[in-house]
Amino acid sequence: MGRKNYFEKLEREINLQREYEKIESLVLQSEAFGIPSIENDIERYFINWKYKANYLSFYEIREQLGFTYGFDGVVAVSYGSIDSINDFFDYCEMIVNMIYIIPEGKRLSHVDNINKIKRLVNYDLNSLNHEIRKIDDKYLIIQKDAAVSEVVDIVKDSLAKIILEYNHYLLKGDLERKKAILLKIVHVLESKKQEIKKINYQLHSDYSYLINNFNIRHNNCDISNTKNYNEKFVKMSDQEKEEWYDEIYQMGLLIFLLLENKERSTKIANIKDIQSNAKK
Repeated sequence: MGRKNYFEKLEREINLQREYEKIESLVLQSEAFGIPSIENDIERYFINWKYKANYLSFYEIREQLGFTYGFDGVVAVSYGSIDSINDFFDYCEMIVNMIYIIPEGKRLSHVDNINKIKRLVNYDLNSLNHEIRKIDDKYLIIQKDAAVSEVVDIVKDSLAKIILEYNHYLLKGDLERKKAILLKIVHVLESKKQEIKKINYQLHSDYSYLINNFNIRHNNCDISNTKNYNEKFVKMSDQEKEEWYDEIYQMGLLIFLLLENKERSTKIANIKDIQSNAKK
């Protein structure tokens, strides 16, 4: 085996516990004498956070999620344990959202540590094929998907939010919420039905079959409803059902992209006609 170069030697697997502790050290430690830590300022402005519900402090949220800390002299010590990828995602969502409750002017005093936190979070999430997206005033972690990124740029904001939500890591296994999101997408595409048929009839046919027979538009699980009951779907495992829901989601994204491309093709055709007529 040949020698590894410097950059190859720098490559390493992500140690989630270590990454959590590195980010925590940036949150808990002051950047300079006399300047409060990011943690201190989060606590200071926590009272103004609109989502505080019945929590009295940020530390109470930390206790709820298992990300507590203490001090060994003046050195902050993290007590949290990252036992899964979801634990790490929970921590990253928590910290990124809480940083933004600090007023913008006050965040300037933490700019170095905040930039380091963003760099670490973005690098780690990218390594795990995820990214953080702002949805309304919340920062949420979703799985990276090129088709999703393209579609959210061409649809209305209200639809973009639910398309992004479908890929949130906590929705894995949540068939009811995924079904609700798919139904909203179906309602948006309903008005484009004839146009979709013209663009790709087979895709329209397959998509229509799935949304009408896989318990999305109709109750296909009620055996007393002989018209809509689908024994094959009912007998599927939850994992199989979720896999089909994910397929339906991807098909919906493809349809949005095809509709957008149809508009683009129409614009190009119009330009060609104008140019052709000008030469006559």
